[in-house]
Amino acid sequence: MDDSVVVLYNGEPVSVPKEVAEFLEQERKREQAQDKRDERHLSRSEFETVLSCLGNTDPPVEETAIQALQLETLRKAVQKLDAQEQNLVALRYGQELTMEEIGRLCGISKMAVSKRLRRLHEKLRSSVT
Repeated sequence: MDDSVVVLYNGEPVSVPKEVAEFLEQERKREQAQDKRDERHLSRSEFETVLSCLGNTDPPVEETAIQALQLETLRKAVQKLDAQEQNLVALRYGQELTMEEIGRLCGISKMAVSKRLRRLHEKLRSSVT
């Protein structure tokens, strides 16, 4: 009884043990799920919305004033963060790096970057509201 499975590796069929094929499939599914969580978590967060430009059309004066106050409050909150946290914010939102790129630069996993950003969002959200 042969316990091998043929999988595609770099476009070529390769015979691997069934356990390896199952592991690869689980890893692929885990990465897909993480990517979906990343998209939901950071795709258009309140933080990004406040940091984005104030819009392409001329909003009412009241709305512009509120957005300016929110932005100033957010800037002050970011200034109160420690240097490492400010660096993470600058990499993600200033340089618009992906979590994977930030992880490589900082020597941490993409998951660690995601968790740190989530904590920063919570911290900043609570100091802004």
